[in-house]
Amino acid sequence: MLDRLKFVVAGIGVLAVPTLAHAAEKQVDITAEVAGSCGVGSPDVTEIDLHDLTGPDGKLDPSKTGATILGRATIADAWCNTPHSLTMEATPMTLTRTVAYTQPAYMARKVTYSARLSGWAGFPLTGRPHGGNDQYAVGPVPSPYAAPSPGLVLEVSKLQTLTPTGSEQADLMLEYGLYRGTVTITLTTEN
Repeated sequence: MLDRLKFVVAGIGVLAVPTLAHAAEKQVDITAEVAGSCGVGSPDVTEIDLHDLTGPDGKLDPSKTGATILGRATIADAWCNTPHSLTMEATPMTLTRTVAYTQPAYMARKVTYSARLSGWAGFPLTGRPHGGNDQYAVGPVPSPYAAPSPGLVLEVSKLQTLTPTGSEQADLMLEYGLYRGTVTITLTTEN
């Protein structure tokens, strides 16, 4: 009986010996890169029409020279995912037709305005263009930012006539025709 017991114990011992498993493992990483970039959506209007600028005496209408907002454009989708700068470039409204004679001293062919851009990282930009492509900037802003609702808001107010040298002068008569100015908003990465 002892021999049988030895045989049973030996059999159990063989079953208890662990089998050696061979495992091989390799890791595959999944990577991607996000480039620093900025985006500016389309404004809700592409033209702010201030209508007729003349008052009853042929000079700038006094109702357009005050702080009342005369026009507004909103850009709902503006963002940067990296450090960046915001630039607003503006030109005065300039008579678009070609005139064959020198501008008389009592007439104006350019009109300036206050352009105020708000909605970006607590930094409103305000400018009054007198020359061409006057620039106003914020930055560098050290972190990513996206304009909260409603987005970037451009407001135009406080019109004033300009002399040929770009100085503001209130008593100038406006020459007839279409006047056009521009405001360009640019977000640029700083990396």
